[in-house]
Amino acid sequence: MKFNLRRLSVIFLSCFTLFSCSTNSDPTPEKEDSGETIVQDNYQYVALRNDGRLFTIGDQTGVVEDAGRISGLEFNTIFNTVTSSSENTYIYEAWFDPPQPRLFIRNRTSGNSQMVELEFPDEFGNVPGFMSLDWDPSQGNLLGIIREEFDIPSLDKPVKIARIHPDTYEIQVLENLDLNSLGYRNVFSSQLIGQKLYVSASKNSELIDADLLEIDLAVKTLKVLSQESINTGLLNLGRIPETNSLLGFAPQLNTGYSGAVKPYIYDIENEQLDLLEAVPRISGIHFAHKTFVNLHSGEMVALIGKEGYNLFKYDHSINDFEITPIPNPDDLSTMIVIIDVIKL
Repeated sequence: MKFNLRRLSVIFLSCFTLFSCSTNSDPTPEKEDSGETIVQDNYQYVALRNDGRLFTIGDQTGVVEDAGRISGLEFNTIFNTVTSSSENTYIYEAWFDPPQPRLFIRNRTSGNSQMVELEFPDEFGNVPGFMSLDWDPSQGNLLGIIREEFDIPSLDKPVKIARIHPDTYEIQVLENLDLNSLGYRNVFSSQLIGQKLYVSASKNSELIDADLLEIDLAVKTLKVLSQESINTGLLNLGRIPETNSLLGFAPQLNTGYSGAVKPYIYDIENEQLDLLEAVPRISGIHFAHKTFVNLHSGEMVALIGKEGYNLFKYDHSINDFEITPIPNPDDLSTMIVIIDVIKL
């Protein structure tokens, strides 16, 4: 797929959406001799749709409820910029005609949000934009990847790393780190571990061609990691808590099943991929974001397709997963990701 139209409204949304699904009827409640089994949620996952609408999804029931919206967020949410500190969730929106880069800050306790218009350094030209954001707890700021001429990814332009200071929102470019120096133009997913940034990136606009990069921010080096056991990219990265491993989803080719993916665990130190073989056939819903981590339970959580919409939950401590059907997904879409969790 090629992108050659300036001011394209949805750059990182429709091009990475490979799946559409139909809704399921309500599942038949389980029965016991003493009566109906009552299923109770332990958590509600907060999901963000690209137009700013918020929903909660019960972790055990899968029930979707309206949770308001982020005021001012319109349509061009860049899902791989969704990242959180202990206090706030940060979301970037690319806006055009005229270009207006927007950073939304949502307080995780109150749910209140504000919008800040960012000013990029002059070196990035007229239409720059963030393709990723990650919160760096050790530095207390945001780390992002900026592409010059954001709306024309086919152009051979710099793709650099910068920090955003959360008090002033000043953008500071890190020198001597340009992904485009190795030919990379698109970033689909990112995950910061310590001072190393792991990035799923491609030299074109194809998801299946994505490489896994390790960017060492301390010594300013960029390394391509091995992905020998898969023939596509590893997407929707998420760090498994208290480990040096990533969970990601790799698109499957020639399956006859739209958007088919398989989940893998990537051991960074050994550069080794391990397939979660017990997971049945599933599909991805959106491919340019991070897999959410529930720090209360340690579970990795994602929205997937399997005869409708479902919650996929993986617990690394017991190496097991759970798939929870969503019985009322009508307000959801393929342009939606999980951004937060509420402990009940």
